[in-house]
Amino acid sequence: MRAMHEDLAHAWTLQELADIGHMSRSAFARSFKDQVGVPPREYLIHWRMRLAREALRQGTMSISELASRTGYRSESAFSTAFRRVVGVSPKRFRDQTRRSDRQPAG
Repeated sequence: MRAMHEDLAHAWTLQELADIGHMSRSAFARSFKDQVGVPPREYLIHWRMRLAREALRQGTMSISELASRTGYRSESAFSTAFRRVVGVSPKRFRDQTRRSDRQPAG
């Protein structure tokens, strides 16, 4: 997990992660799922989307830049993954977050 967190944009393979853990691919995948509750790839996608949601709330990056920083080769691939995990497009998420931040409490 540390390697994934430290290099979010890297196109991690199961073999690379297993090598870091000095394990076979199957042993690593089984151990990771047993300890974390989800397979490594699923964990990585959800971690990337969590960080993407935070960045979109802060509004400090374009969607294209965010796609690159979270390991996606294109804005389209990022948007598809984001929509699959979050339920709305990155643009819609950012716009909804901005609207809700501007609405007065009460």
